[in-house]
Amino acid sequence: MDLSLVIPIYNGASYAAESAHLVHSYIQTLPSLSYEIIFVDDGSSDNTSAAIERLNLPHVQVITLPTNQGKFGAIKAGMSAARGKCRIFTDADIPYELEAIPYIYNVVANRQVHVVVGDRNLLGSEYGEKLSFTRSIVTHIFTFFVRSLVTAGLFDTQCGLKGFRGDVADALFPMLRERGFAGDVELLYVCLKHNLEIKRMPVRLRRSAPSTVRVVRDGLRMIRRISRLRSSWKRGFYGSESMSRIADQTYWSESA
Repeated sequence: MDLSLVIPIYNGASYAAESAHLVHSYIQTLPSLSYEIIFVDDGSSDNTSAAIERLNLPHVQVITLPTNQGKFGAIKAGMSAARGKCRIFTDADIPYELEAIPYIYNVVANRQVHVVVGDRNLLGSEYGEKLSFTRSIVTHIFTFFVRSLVTAGLFDTQCGLKGFRGDVADALFPMLRERGFAGDVELLYVCLKHNLEIKRMPVRLRRSAPSTVRVVRDGLRMIRRISRLRSSWKRGFYGSESMSRIADQTYWSESA
């Protein structure tokens, strides 16, 4: 399997079919690429799963979680089922230009980069969403906090488009402890601590569904949770022999 696309979705019955058609129609045009599209219904209370399943699209499957696990709880479930040598996750409304998919695949599968992350701050990005005053302030505070204490030079942790080499995904996602929106920061923190190669890429916003993020409440909750990452690392929660082997850059002789 070349490519796995994992899409967490919650109470998205109103747009789930459109998203499934959109991404399936595009990916099937990519030449000689075997793929799977995995929607993870995160315990929706509407008919999200049924809206996708009734389309009966080839190479599209739905995993339905019995209860709401949070964004990263759903992503972890999808990544556990994924088989691709390149694995990508994105948001349920498929917000970014679809040409990003073959770009990420090439960087991961052909150049063997460990992780590719979208960054809305990079030159060439187009991110047309206008934020409310409150959301803008909270976003800037959150970004400053993350940059200062957690992820150093990675400016945009929350972009909903990230890709991984298959072996990296197998080692990385079972370690992650966060189930909500703080999972993006935790993921990048663990990748940085294990010295993985991370490639940032510009993104272009093309469509957007209403956000389920409660700006102040969720922002403060995320800050509380990511403030624990350093102590979790020191306590050994993110130790992994598999990750150490993947990122190994030993260049000296053990006998030296």
